[in-house]
Formats: sequence, C-alpha cells, structure tokens
Amino acid sequence: MKTVTPKKSKTAEYVRTHIDKSSMSQKQISEVLGFKTPNLITMIKQGSIKIPVYLIPKLAETLKVDPAKLLAMALKEYNPDTYAAIKQVFGYPITETEAKILEKLQSVAPYSEIESTEELESYLAKIDVKN
Repeated sequence: MKTVTPKKSKTAEYVRTHIDKSSMSQKQISEVLGFKTPNLITMIKQGSIKIPVYLIPKLAETLKVDPAKLLAMALKEYNPDTYAAIKQVFGYPITETEAKILEKLQSVAPYSEIESTEELESYLAKIDVKN
C-alpha cells in the first residue's frame, strides 16, 4: 500500500518562521488573538489547521508582517477558487512593499513611458526601494 505524504503548507511555514522570530511567546500571541491557550498557534505552525481568515489581519499585525501578503498566501493555498474570484473582481492584491515600489517607479517614469525591459531596468536603477 502506498503512503501519501501530506503536502507542506507554505502558509504554515511562513507563519512558523515569523512566530519563531517574534519576541512574543506563543501564549502571548494566543492571548492577543483572543485564545486562552497556545494550542491553536501550535496547530497553525504545524499546518494541521488552516488559519481562520478573520484572524489574518490581527495575526499579521501581531507578527509584524504584511497583511496583504499573508491573506493572499493563505487564500491561494486554502481557497484557490475564492482567491481567483477576488483577484478577478478587485485586481491583483499587492503588499505594502510592492505599493511603495510602484509609487517610486511612477515618480521617475509613468508606466506609459516604459516600453521595454531595458527601459524598465534603467528606471528601476533610479529608485531607492528602502525608503
């Protein structure tokens, strides 16, 4: 009989990485999210349960990660059809960092002026993405 290895959750790995980097304990994170015990956090980290969508904004804030990135990641993994519908209706979600890059790029070259990859590269070289 063939055994099936469960697929690793990229969302769980991302959350686990940021929980481990956090200065807060799992118990503290649980309390911020409104749970009495850290069991749910452990299960989220292990990928044994999905992150409830309503918790994503608060979890992202607590872990100091971009909420758009976490929400998009979770929806793509947990509900790809829902993610596709949201993208179709509202457009592609972008992170805060991506929005800053676009804003800076538009400040040096409106999109209508970029006609080739070379031109794009030259404009990108003019922006400082860190600020």
